[in-house]
Amino acid sequence: MLAAAASAPVAAATPPDATATASDTTGTPPSSADPVESAPPTHTIGGTLAGLATHTKLVLLDNGGDALTLTANGPFSFATPLAFNTDYAVTVGTQPSWQNCSVAQGNGTATANVTSVSVSCAEAQARVSTFAGTGTAGSNDGSGTAASFNDLLAVTVDAGGNLYLADGGNNMIRKISPAGVVGTVAGSPTAGYADATGAAARFSGPAGVAVDAGGNIYVADYGNNMIRKISPAGEVSTWAGSTSPGLVDGIGTNARFNRPWSLDIDAGGNLYVLDGGNNVIRKITPAGMVTTLAGSGTQGSTDGQGTAASFGPPSSLRVGPDGNIYVADGNHLIRKITPDGIVTTLAGSTTPGFVDGTLAAARFKEPWGLAVDTSGNVYVADAGNNAIRKITPDGVVTTIAGSSTPGSADGIGAAAQFSDLVDVTADRDGDLYVVSSYLVRKITPVR
Repeated sequence: MLAAAASAPVAAATPPDATATASDTTGTPPSSADPVESAPPTHTIGGTLAGLATHTKLVLLDNGGDALTLTANGPFSFATPLAFNTDYAVTVGTQPSWQNCSVAQGNGTATANVTSVSVSCAEAQARVSTFAGTGTAGSNDGSGTAASFNDLLAVTVDAGGNLYLADGGNNMIRKISPAGVVGTVAGSPTAGYADATGAAARFSGPAGVAVDAGGNIYVADYGNNMIRKISPAGEVSTWAGSTSPGLVDGIGTNARFNRPWSLDIDAGGNLYVLDGGNNVIRKITPAGMVTTLAGSGTQGSTDGQGTAASFGPPSSLRVGPDGNIYVADGNHLIRKITPDGIVTTLAGSTTPGFVDGTLAAARFKEPWGLAVDTSGNVYVADAGNNAIRKITPDGVVTTIAGSSTPGSADGIGAAAQFSDLVDVTADRDGDLYVVSSYLVRKITPVR
């Protein structure tokens, strides 16, 4: 028995077949006649994008999902491939700000990698409508065109889409909800100087307004030479300055201004003030320290740093998303100031005119109000030309609405009319709000 057992063959270990991928329920390897299944082929879906403006983004969808966000022109491809013989349908999910994009050759069946989808973008036309105001002087609260204003001088918008307006002729600060309901935040038609709550407070020709992330409203109180602050509860206090005009840096009420006209606030809570009577730009820190950022105090158009620069005279300022301050200058120029006070000329010439073009080749006539959107486009309320102009981050100036003909007609592009333009602001969606003496107009892209 031992000898027989020793002579029995021993089964050798057999290496697995590298091509085998399945076995039956008994553990028997498949025969060479059994087919080996493999994953079906997949194919990518893509193409080319052209015409997208800088600092904007486009969202594409494939089959209603698989969102692809594009920020630059050129080839693109969706992240999720499709199985062989699967249908695809490329559509626009979200249009870029102030552009309309369209898809060509966006539908088909994936039998190979797709690179033929063509997406092109073009500038959207501007539609102008009346948002609030009767067009005649008054002080009525109400909805839309039932409300009235008297010599509006400035407008700004908060993160919730609420508008705040300096109603200079009524010595009030007004608020308009996104639905168009107009109310009064503080002040009364009686001019004066009084810190108080709501209608008991007094202003004298408020000319500028800004709102911070906490909902506090800052007011350039032109006639009182002060910067005032309104809390979310409507309590008005004096933030900086005195009824005595001057050009004095210092803390709070120790500082002096001379007819402050426009103001805006940056992401760090610093307030920038266009000190019109002094022809300078001032800065107020969150702690209330007032300094002079730029301007010599003498009218001029000299670029330079700090007090080596000159303005003549400035009429509006806005802080851009890049932290730079943009200024509408009485020299028919749009100026730019870096946070450390270096002043340059962005666009325009000291020679007035109505010319679209790039940088110094463009012409403005009495640019008054400014807005800067989240993409860095600067919008100009070009009062002398009764038009709204746009300056791209590349310095290209175009006219988006209005013409040299004054009026108040709503319409698209050059068919719309403006007169007495004073200010413009942009909300987070890129929609614009424009104010003249008695009207608030809204400008949206035509989709």
